[in-house]
Amino acid sequence: MLAAVAALGLTAGCAWLAGRASVRRPLKSFYQAVDQWRHGNLQTRVEVENPNTPIGYLSSAFNDMASKLSLREAERENVLKILQEGEERLQIAQEVAGFGIWDWDHSTGEISWSKQMFLLTGLNPDESGTNPFKAWIGILHPDDRERLEWQVKQLPRTLEPLTTEYRIVRSDGSVRWLQMRGQSLAGKMGKPLRTVIVNLDITPSKENEVRERFILNLSDQIRDLVRPDDILMTVSEALGKHLGVTRLGYGEIEHDTMMLTTLVDWRVEGMPYMVGRHPLTPFGPFVCDEMRAGRTLVINDALSDPRLRDNTDVFIALQNLGTIVVSLVKEGRLSAALYVHNTTKRLWTESEIELCRDVAERTWAAVERARSDARQRLLINELNHRVKNTLATVQSVAAHSFRIGDPNAGRAAFEARLFALSKTHDVLTRENWEGANLQDIVQEAMAPYARDNIERFKVSGEPIQLPPRIALPLAMALHELSTNAAKYGAFSSETGEVLIEWTLIRVEDAPRLVLKWSEHGGPLTQAPTHKGFGSRLIERGLSRELGGTVDLDYRPTGLVCTVSFPLPEAETVDYYRANEKLA
Repeated sequence: MLAAVAALGLTAGCAWLAGRASVRRPLKSFYQAVDQWRHGNLQTRVEVENPNTPIGYLSSAFNDMASKLSLREAERENVLKILQEGEERLQIAQEVAGFGIWDWDHSTGEISWSKQMFLLTGLNPDESGTNPFKAWIGILHPDDRERLEWQVKQLPRTLEPLTTEYRIVRSDGSVRWLQMRGQSLAGKMGKPLRTVIVNLDITPSKENEVRERFILNLSDQIRDLVRPDDILMTVSEALGKHLGVTRLGYGEIEHDTMMLTTLVDWRVEGMPYMVGRHPLTPFGPFVCDEMRAGRTLVINDALSDPRLRDNTDVFIALQNLGTIVVSLVKEGRLSAALYVHNTTKRLWTESEIELCRDVAERTWAAVERARSDARQRLLINELNHRVKNTLATVQSVAAHSFRIGDPNAGRAAFEARLFALSKTHDVLTRENWEGANLQDIVQEAMAPYARDNIERFKVSGEPIQLPPRIALPLAMALHELSTNAAKYGAFSSETGEVLIEWTLIRVEDAPRLVLKWSEHGGPLTQAPTHKGFGSRLIERGLSRELGGTVDLDYRPTGLVCTVSFPLPEAETVDYYRANEKLA
């Protein structure tokens, strides 16, 4: 504006001088300079030929004014640049910190939102910009709406600051936590003139707080539980209710076949109970590959997920549209998984996914500790039982061995029986006292006699793993039979043979092991007039220890001893698995 007024004044003066012929030529350059100046080129200057003439004086004044205006224009541009940079820094700071700002002018009632505020709420500025307050009320969580609306409407009435937390529900269904801080500025009358409100997304910290509280409560619930099943059920129910899902459970998985064996399956009322073994291959190669790799599988909507386009029927059949699967991989092999099912699609949050991972790892660790403690208690009880029985056996062996008139013979018999007992302990020690293979038990018991009679000693039977409580008395019985064969039976002649064969019979009550010792080709055999310690150890020991039957048949062609006893189902389950490896 000042530049225009100055230009007009100078032009008027120049017009007066233009009437004089002496100044017409200098005025041409003067007019050109003024024209450039009026178009914004404040760097234009007029050439002054003689500053003592009127036109020279005006030219000098023009040049001085141009210099001062140019300086002021530079200062103005610098101020505008600083303001613009400050505005940009403020915008960046809002984006980095996650602040969304309101500016509420109480004199006009107008509310303006920053760009970041629209980003926080997920509202469209083109649709909600004219009345952001109404749009904001519409996305408040139902449980927070009445309280927040009342608190915000108090801001035009008081200078007291406002600090509160609340939830919003975005258009995608996700729930976000925001913290609001509002401060009103006083006008001339001491009443609120305008209010600045700052909103900050605190969802991550809020979810961490909820997750940590849940983990602590869950740890308290399972701390005193000792049975793995109780731990799994407690965790599944607590996590399922916390997430608000329809099914949650744990299962062990065979890496090669991808068969899942359900350990626990919590579900809401009305959902079918899933137990037993289930193949995972129908879920498709993507699901199986992710699980084998130990990656957490997250599916928000099974029907629209392109990774599952060829396998959606399985998810529909299971009423499972939203799912999380946390896989446990040990030494490169998939061994177990925690699965979460929801009947409707669901946008899982990072906090929920992380919670499932955390709970899965803690639960598996708790279950492993419980199983380890149970095995330790079992081993301690087994050791106490075995030590007592072994000492009783040694006492009985000593008492009967030293009844023999010849001390040397008694000592030899006692040492031989102790040696047989120790060899069976060696077999069990190699297996960490988890059991022994029947083939090894027979070989160790017969070792002293098979060395010189290998061609006359035959063993036949399927691989069977026996628990320690069965292995020890059976080994002692086999030792007594082999000793008797060396003294009076098949091994006492050059032509005698011994056949040991067994089979596992599966009956309704429990599997039974039938072992048969047959001698032939030796001297004629007849039933003894009285039973010695060896016979009593075989008959009474196996009957008492194993709850079985023993039949000693003294045939003329040789002794036939048939032993039959049950194998408890609870023990044979694990031993059958071991037998499959041995086979």
